[in-house]
Amino acid sequence: MATLRDLSTWLPALDAQLRSASRGVDVVEFRGSLGPSGAGGMLLMDGESLGRDDQFHRRLFDELFSIAKQFEVERVGVVLRSSRSGLREVDLVELPACVEDASYPQSGVGPGVLVLKEGALPGLYRRQPDLTAAVGPAPSADPAALSRLVAQQNPHATPATAEELAAVEAQLGVPLTEEVRAIYLTAGSGDISGGEGRSYNGMEIIPLDDTWTRNMFNPVQAGSIWWYAAAMSLGPDPAGRIQALGWTPLWFPVGHDGGGNIYAADLAPAAHGYRGQVIYLDHESPAGAMHCNESFTEMLVHGRKGTRSWPVEDGATASIDEWNADTEVLCTGGRDRPVDLGPLLDHPRIHAICTAGRPLADPRQLTRFPALDFLSMGLAEWRALLDAELIPPQLLAAEIFDDDSELVATVTTANDLLGLFGRPLIEITQMRGWRQRNLMDRLREICWDS
Repeated sequence: MATLRDLSTWLPALDAQLRSASRGVDVVEFRGSLGPSGAGGMLLMDGESLGRDDQFHRRLFDELFSIAKQFEVERVGVVLRSSRSGLREVDLVELPACVEDASYPQSGVGPGVLVLKEGALPGLYRRQPDLTAAVGPAPSADPAALSRLVAQQNPHATPATAEELAAVEAQLGVPLTEEVRAIYLTAGSGDISGGEGRSYNGMEIIPLDDTWTRNMFNPVQAGSIWWYAAAMSLGPDPAGRIQALGWTPLWFPVGHDGGGNIYAADLAPAAHGYRGQVIYLDHESPAGAMHCNESFTEMLVHGRKGTRSWPVEDGATASIDEWNADTEVLCTGGRDRPVDLGPLLDHPRIHAICTAGRPLADPRQLTRFPALDFLSMGLAEWRALLDAELIPPQLLAAEIFDDDSELVATVTTANDLLGLFGRPLIEITQMRGWRQRNLMDRLREICWDS
């Protein structure tokens, strides 16, 4: 039985992409990936991307989707090459779970972020909330009024029990607010409408046992969190109401808007916030929260729009020319000459360095960043560190910045890194063959050209 590692599996796709080429094109190459939802990538003709012809692309992607479905592909990178002379080549890249990418399918072939230690999280997500701020509920919080509104709009709802709320509090390690208790002791699920003329459109109550929705922003459930947030930083909320965290279970989900976004009660506010203030978790942002309102009473009962603020995204990210004592993420891209990290050596807070493939004057300087846990740089710099046996031992994740032009070298280097930390390796299979052109092939090309 054929497998993904057999050239015969890929021949229909290899032939389909060659048929997509205009007369005069010799070599057609697809570079991309396959996943459960199909394929994504780019088609090159004699090394150049010539735009998109949906009709021709559809035939190729139909073949790739058939392969993905037949073999229940989770995620693989693939390079397909077909030539008029009959050459058929496939480079198949199979990634272990410890290699993260944004999503599948996507246009890249090579490895994404290599997670070097099991269960490790980016710095933004390792940050714990400070619970020392002496803050209480907002003056506007009115649990009784909130309960009346919920009962009016959900007269037949089944309330949560006091025992269920106690179990939640035991798990969190902190008490819920009286507003949250009022909502759930009135209705364990249901809708709360914003009402006519109000600035708020309403929300659907998240049941206490809906663990999937409650953990939508939990990095363990979200997946690929290194890919999204390895080099992300958050500066302080200018209003001082929300702590600059990636996520915390103390942002307790209460409702959602039907679009993948969560209204949560903030049980760990910053010094100028209120305990139980309403914060908004946006599905398009991998980290952090936005202040929405000072209380659920203000938002639901009175329908008033709160003053919004949020921690500054990339607030602790700096370039090589703008760094300071608070810098946590250093980006050195955009320079034509090699970057000298000398002035930053022994910086105590920098935990991520991204070079965007730009060369470093001396890669060995990277051993002088005690907090460094994520490093993204070019293939040559990684090889220099590996060959000198100077990989920083405290690294939690790594990325090889590459344009896929040196796929085998990139995978080899990635495996050297993964092996150094005892992680599963990437598998690359290269398949080669020739197909004799016959009269039907020639007639088919004439039909495609016409």
